[in-house]
Amino acid sequence: MTDHKAVIRFGEDGLIPAAIEDAVSGELLMIGFMNREALDTTRSSRFVHFWSRSRQSLWKKGETSGHVQRVQEIRVNCDRNSLLIEVEQTGAVCHDGYDTCYYRRLEDDDSLTIIRDRRFDPRDVYHVADSSALGLATLTKQWWSAYEWLRDHDLSDKSSTSRHLRAETSDHSQRIADELRELVGVLDGSHHHTSMQADLRLEARQVLYWTVCASVHLGVTWDNVHPDLALNVQGDGHTSDQMLIKLIESRAGAIEAADSAPEASQLHDTITLVATAMASHGIEPEELIQRDLVEMRTKPYLAPFFESNPGQSP
Repeated sequence: MTDHKAVIRFGEDGLIPAAIEDAVSGELLMIGFMNREALDTTRSSRFVHFWSRSRQSLWKKGETSGHVQRVQEIRVNCDRNSLLIEVEQTGAVCHDGYDTCYYRRLEDDDSLTIIRDRRFDPRDVYHVADSSALGLATLTKQWWSAYEWLRDHDLSDKSSTSRHLRAETSDHSQRIADELRELVGVLDGSHHHTSMQADLRLEARQVLYWTVCASVHLGVTWDNVHPDLALNVQGDGHTSDQMLIKLIESRAGAIEAADSAPEASQLHDTITLVATAMASHGIEPEELIQRDLVEMRTKPYLAPFFESNPGQSP
């Protein structure tokens, strides 16, 4: 291979910055640093490798997550002291779960605004050892699978949910619309049980319950709906109750008026709407799923499911 000393100008620390660009979209994905070994390995393997300044070691991008970068082309700047590498990116590049590391915008007041949708929960990909919580993908897959198990096993004499899921016909769409309107009632003050926070949790869980029931009854899978992404409401912005009421009423009316069963995209958007309402009132959306799983674990007839799908206790 050509001697880099004659072509590439590494810095005094032996490193050169490398900007990584998506070969299809042209979007800047990230910036890392390479030494001679990292560049040689990148060129010979055709997968991006960097030199970790903190660990003082070579590392392959995506070696833990599987989100590797296949090299398409390497370019050198005019001063030959930086690189631009076009890649075919597998999965999302950022360890925070985004398509690009540049997913936040710097505002005039020095605040940061998230401007991209998150693609994955890092807890699911990196299995953070000190986290007692499941990532959203793992959590919602277990939750969704429990309902599929109730559908696939005739427990109608013990579980009304199993009975709903195994019925030839259902009123799930109407139930979703009804519970959405109950959620509106909490937001506008016309529907009250205990406290607003408790009532929000109650009605939101009811919307999610009938949404997952409708999905599973129709044979719509977790992969079709991706409740993990639907629940993953990002940013610090607050959606006003007036706006939430308008959006929820509109969704309830659309579901109720539809001539056919709701599509996966409608089910996904309904979950997102619930998550937005919760987040706007300081409630973590994933808490709703965790609470449902806690209750399900108390049901003796679901013990076989949890024994074969242990996951991690919420």
